[in-house]
Amino acid sequence: MKKYAVPIALFSLLVFLLAFGWGVYLFLEESANSFLNLAQDIINPVKQEQWEKAKDSFAQSEKNWHKINKYWPMIIHHQEMDRIEESMSKLKGYLENEDKTEALAELNVLIRYIRHIPSKEAVNLQNIF
Repeated sequence: MKKYAVPIALFSLLVFLLAFGWGVYLFLEESANSFLNLAQDIINPVKQEQWEKAKDSFAQSEKNWHKINKYWPMIIHHQEMDRIEESMSKLKGYLENEDKTEALAELNVLIRYIRHIPSKEAVNLQNIF
């Protein structure tokens, strides 16, 4: 029985790590999608130059970001967080100045950053090796 203890322990550890990794991925995917939905809600008002509606949608996405920001730093690189925060700061300025072109460009950058996070942190062979 003792000769099976180490392989069973290693197998159990592997299963735990894979389950933990999958749970982290699901959390990232869910929180990223909720943030992306709010970011998508900003695009149409900006395109139609409805600045107050765009600012309100941005304020909602900012609140959501502050909730996400509590947990993501434990999971992802701080450089990624800094990029997202920088993009949000730029977007806020463009919305305040009612700059349609720059706001839409920065929104697309922000959406790209957010979409990239779950796939980058997923447990797969490409990320392991």
